[in-house]
Amino acid sequence: MKSLLIKSAIASSVVLSLATVTSPVMAASFSISIEEAGKQTANYSNLLNYNVQNFDASTLTTGYSATGFQWTDVGSYTNTLIVDKDQYGGADGTGKYFDVDTSRSGGKQTVSTLNLTTAQSYFGLWWSAGDANNVLEFYSKGNLVERITTADVVSYIAKLPNKTSYYGNPNSAFKNQNSGEPYAFINFYDVAGTFDQVKFTNIGGTGFESDNHTVATGYSGITGNVIRAVPESSSVLGVFMIGFVGATSVLTRRVKKKSALQLS
Repeated sequence: MKSLLIKSAIASSVVLSLATVTSPVMAASFSISIEEAGKQTANYSNLLNYNVQNFDASTLTTGYSATGFQWTDVGSYTNTLIVDKDQYGGADGTGKYFDVDTSRSGGKQTVSTLNLTTAQSYFGLWWSAGDANNVLEFYSKGNLVERITTADVVSYIAKLPNKTSYYGNPNSAFKNQNSGEPYAFINFYDVAGTFDQVKFTNIGGTGFESDNHTVATGYSGITGNVIRAVPESSSVLGVFMIGFVGATSVLTRRVKKKSALQLS
């Protein structure tokens, strides 16, 4: 019996390992929430070791840069485009904002990358003037762990009771301009791990405008209107259950086989 238990434990480990190895590279590991309409910053009170990039520093000049720039103590951006405030972007209707735009960059830019020095578990941004060409991706050690498009954002906003409040620029300088596109601050919480790279992609003649990029190594809770929830450690629990069920099956088969031999 003792050897049987040992063997079943080994079987459990093998099944658990196989379940881990064969699981998809990308699974739903991010809980996502949207701040109230008009809010253009994160809720900093629930974030641990957070940093904010608002693109308003005097060292950041407007225009396209293939080399990008450094985000002190956080990481670096490559292939960047910085734009002055207008109806499409610029939190609070002031300063500058981040864009990925084939037209404004002279055909040189379709993707911009934020490489993080330290892995983070939270990312937030004011996603302004969202259109069908905008794609946001998160990577961990080169593996894609999450992908969000404007179509996703639109479907998320559609779930909110005040969905119409998210359309059009909310700032007084450009009030209600570009009313056909959504403007919202969106929070991304990686509940299953961390990420070390964020990619902003826009293929087409439009722009992927955003501002107030916020990262944090941890968080004390999830705030805002939660539009997609992923339980903490759910993926790990699921894999454990696969291993447990597999091991139980092995144990049951061995016991039945031994009983049959004794009866014969």
